[in-house]
Amino acid sequence: MSEQQPLIKIVKGKKFYLKLTKPQRIQHFILMVTFIVCVATGMPLKYYYYPWAKTLMDALGGVMATAYIHRASGIIMVAGFIDHLCYAYRQINKFYVRPAKAAREFSIMGLITFVYYSPTFPRIKDGVDMKNMMRYYLFLTDKHPRHERFYWREKLDYLAVFWGTNVLGFTALILLKKGFFLQFLGGWGMSAVTIAHSFEALLATADIIVWHMYNAHVNYDKMPASPLFLTGYQPEHIMKHEYILEWKRINELVKNDPSLMFDQDEYDKHEEERQLKQYEDTKAYMATMAAAVDNERAYQSGHGHDDHDGH
Repeated sequence: MSEQQPLIKIVKGKKFYLKLTKPQRIQHFILMVTFIVCVATGMPLKYYYYPWAKTLMDALGGVMATAYIHRASGIIMVAGFIDHLCYAYRQINKFYVRPAKAAREFSIMGLITFVYYSPTFPRIKDGVDMKNMMRYYLFLTDKHPRHERFYWREKLDYLAVFWGTNVLGFTALILLKKGFFLQFLGGWGMSAVTIAHSFEALLATADIIVWHMYNAHVNYDKMPASPLFLTGYQPEHIMKHEYILEWKRINELVKNDPSLMFDQDEYDKHEEERQLKQYEDTKAYMATMAAAVDNERAYQSGHGHDDHDGH
């Protein structure tokens, strides 16, 4: 297999479609882990006067240890966000800037168009899809909106990460350097920063629990959890139901280039045949070696008798 991930994988006769690449899954994993740690340490620090908060902080090593873990996790989260921005820049450079410059067709308008039609960028279509989804939920139409690789629910999640990470990151920086920023913001300003950091964290936690977890994992067709964040692939029935336009696009690409599809079943079958053949070769080699040892023993035994008779 090449370094490029297949767009379709066939496993146990079922098709799975690529939705998240390996770098995207790694970025998601870092964000997920650091966010959980920030919540698990930030909430007891905020609500320190409750018994459960004291119990949790004691389990983490005390108030200072909890605070240090919270800060370290927040720094890693912000670093992951910066890495994501660099990743987005590299993607734009790889798929538009360098090819367009090589073809002498680069333009600012072309760059804007490329970004506008990138999978995660909000577009007019998302507003139309949102309206049509509300109509679908209210039984005003029986037509389900036709979605692409990412649709408005996921794009709202994505924008929430951009907004939340910036707010939490900047306010955390100010809180870490209170002495420096106090001379510019004053007491009222520092209080506002503290409130903004605290309530943005609460908002982000509520968004993950209520919005993201439902849409990504406990929705009726994904319960008990979607393996997408682990494998990067969605089953075909979900693709056809929620991402029909992406399903059609990938199928068209695979039709034109069959190498973009990987049949795990066929690979496993050939792998099993290869292992059986290798085992047969190994048995034949061992039999040859055993025969050679027996011949050597017979030869040594015969020469031993000759030497004895000569003596």
